[in-house]
Amino acid sequence: MGLKIMANRKTLNVNQIISHLEEDDDVFAADIFITPPDNWQNSDEDSGDEEFASINNLSRHQLLAEAELRVTRSSQPESRIVNELVGDEETVHSIPSTSSVSQPPQPISSLTVTQPPPKRRRVEVTRKWRFVDIPEKSEKEYCEPDFLENLENPVQFFELFFDEEVFELLRSETEKNAIQKGKHAFRITTTDIKHFIAILLLSGYNSVSRYRMYWEQRVDCSFPTVAALMSRNRFEDLLRYFHVADNNNLDPSDKFAKVRPLWKLLNARWVKYYPGDKNLSIDESMIPYYGKHGTKQHIHGKPIRFGYKSWSICTRLGYLIYGELYQGASTGNTHPELGVGASVVLDLISKLPQGSYSFYFDNFFTSLPLLEELQKMGHDGTGTIRANRTEKAPLKDPKEMKKTSRGSHHQCTDILSNITLVRYNDNNIVTVASTQCGSEPISKVKRYCDKQKKDVDQPRCFVNYNKFMGGVDRLDQNVGCYRIAIRLKRWYWQLLMFPLNVSVNNAFQLYKISPAAKKSNGTPHDLLSFTRDIVCTYFLMKNSAPSTFTISNPKSSLAVIKRVPDAIRLDGKGHLIDKQNKQTRCGLCHKNTTMKCIKCNVALHSKCSIIFHTE
Repeated sequence: MGLKIMANRKTLNVNQIISHLEEDDDVFAADIFITPPDNWQNSDEDSGDEEFASINNLSRHQLLAEAELRVTRSSQPESRIVNELVGDEETVHSIPSTSSVSQPPQPISSLTVTQPPPKRRRVEVTRKWRFVDIPEKSEKEYCEPDFLENLENPVQFFELFFDEEVFELLRSETEKNAIQKGKHAFRITTTDIKHFIAILLLSGYNSVSRYRMYWEQRVDCSFPTVAALMSRNRFEDLLRYFHVADNNNLDPSDKFAKVRPLWKLLNARWVKYYPGDKNLSIDESMIPYYGKHGTKQHIHGKPIRFGYKSWSICTRLGYLIYGELYQGASTGNTHPELGVGASVVLDLISKLPQGSYSFYFDNFFTSLPLLEELQKMGHDGTGTIRANRTEKAPLKDPKEMKKTSRGSHHQCTDILSNITLVRYNDNNIVTVASTQCGSEPISKVKRYCDKQKKDVDQPRCFVNYNKFMGGVDRLDQNVGCYRIAIRLKRWYWQLLMFPLNVSVNNAFQLYKISPAAKKSNGTPHDLLSFTRDIVCTYFLMKNSAPSTFTISNPKSSLAVIKRVPDAIRLDGKGHLIDKQNKQTRCGLCHKNTTMKCIKCNVALHSKCSIIFHTE
């Protein structure tokens, strides 16, 4: 007998219906019919092939839409499932069967859903707001790491991150990928990988319109060192097969499984060698990508608006400590009671070494429950906060604040949690929540008012926020200066190049605070000369000595001893003195000689070679 559910019934949403059907073992068959919305612009258009549709891929609009349920039970009376689904409020009318022949169980019709699901309940927290300040906590001190004392040249800093284990991963997975794709004779060494990385880094500061121009012999572009280092066909083979993960063992639940091994290794090294700053900023970093991928994001206000998003925690000067690729809201909400933004913060700080830190973040992350959670962990937090997250704090209304003079502020503090809120009138009305400091002591900043530059008051929490918050933006700025310019159409290519650029940036940040920068002859490296030194060192690395080719040193005003990177000159390997066809000046004593070092390509007497190749 068929049953029909009439009006005055309890309403359910599609998600609740699906959950009930999954728990019921007596359901023989079920169909859910989702009715289209009244406004067609609210639909999700074509989300996929209807023949392979799955309830696991329904969007939020589909889960909240009106629907009809038709269900067939295999054993129990049909009226029971109706009562289970819609409760006792509905009226059920019998509909006579049209046939006296024994029929299979008939579907139950018309379960209409109209109301959205109930919102998640939040635990109400009692707060006592008072118009008082909190004392400023002293800035957390740290000691510079000891491992920097033994590092002398840029390559040593860079290979803190790209060490032998990372190079071996790149070599083995690239070779394995080539064999899987049918090129069984493909073999490479870690030196080949270093040469390949050197050419990639070269394209960041000496780029050409097409990468094949590096091997052309025309007068308008000539790179004989690149052509001597690696043939074009060899380079294209490395581009084609460059890989960091085994395609046969990818995690189906990880959207970034193809790049995860490299990110995992480098994240561990970035955390291990970070310089120890206690004031850290948390924000999103964009990796440029303009193709099609399910995780591609669009952030309107960013310099890079389209690409992959990476949650990043950085020092003030842009050292990336840990980066987590964003796969979607469903994968990042590890603390649902606090929200997605707070979950990101707590997940990132769990990767840090033990200690007490001060964190700075923007209004996407900041909430009062997050600051309370950080206090329980022994940390401080400061961040701009949205007006709807202040939990009824008695701050002045933003419209009233706009009528006040520039530089004025209004403050209130929850004396139970020691969280203070400061609303400030600057270029706009901004509110900051902090457990680290309040408004005192007031500082002065330069602002243009009525086309005149004058001093304006600024609360202390805003001074600290402006000082320490820009670390992720500094990272993006440094990486963007000499970003690798060789592009491919593979969706994961930029996800492999970004950590390479980041490793160069992190190595440079370590170099700046190391004794090597202070005792360097002449001026210390900037980011460009630091990158060039790594490239030049890898260019001079040979698979074996003597080599079948030589790289000529162009004329330069620099002394010969400065043209050869210290990582090559002082490594003590393969510096053989051989006879040349003509006399040239010795690179050390400047007298004529017919001898030269094969590896450094510098003319040297035999006695001068010992001094030249030692410190």
